[in-house]
Amino acid sequence: MQKILFSLSLLALISSNTWAGDAKITWQNPEKYSDIRASHEVQERFQEKLFKHFDKVFTELAAQLPTDSRLDITVTDFDLAGEIIPRPGSSLNEVRIIKEIYSPKITFNYAYTHKDQIVSGAENLRDVNYMSGVARSSHSAEFEYEEKMLRKWFAKLQKNKTFPIQ
Repeated sequence: MQKILFSLSLLALISSNTWAGDAKITWQNPEKYSDIRASHEVQERFQEKLFKHFDKVFTELAAQLPTDSRLDITVTDFDLAGEIIPRPGSSLNEVRIIKEIYSPKITFNYAYTHKDQIVSGAENLRDVNYMSGVARSSHSAEFEYEEKMLRKWFAKLQKNKTFPIQ
């Protein structure tokens, strides 16, 4: 039984390595983005956390692409779901209000390269129905609406065979 489990584990490891594209993400002029404002923390730390989160998301998406492929993303605008409502006093007291009218948006250019194939495009994603279909937990994940929108975009490109499917 142990030999079978070991063999299956090894096979899963080998097969997962056959699909592992690379991603390069560029955050172009973030000071001009529509809304990446922090509400309860220092702006610099919040922005760093936001970029790190989406670097990871794009890297996970690229990992679904074939080996030796690359996904280059240049983010040109970002508008988080919700709107910052200022409160009197310190900027650390500001609150992000999530309402349907404040939908998330991300604008970026992408280039997918694999061997002699190059596919590129520009995207202006906005999810006006972002509040439907996401199960809210009592301890909500940050950036869940924006991440859902990107994963949906990637799945659509796989379905249309723009990007290969594992």
